[in-house]
Amino acid sequence: MPTHREERGQYLIEAGACLLPSDKKWQPRLTMTRLPCDKKLSKSQAFPGLSPIFATAKGAVAFATDLGRRMVDEESPRLTV
Repeated sequence: MPTHREERGQYLIEAGACLLPSDKKWQPRLTMTRLPCDKKLSKSQAFPGLSPIFATAKGAVAFATDLGRRMVDEESPRLTV
């Protein structure tokens, strides 16, 4: 499974792609981890089953990475960790 990891602000973005055997297409996967700091422990939140579905793993990983970046930059309410 292809993956991309990067730190952005106080979060670690882990983006990946999972091959769907029935469709031979790639589904984006995203895990956001709040990095530990003085008064808070590290905590993760997964976003499985993202859509749309992509023809390539590279496209799915890029979508998940961009979503993670936007969530951090815009302080998204979906990001609860």
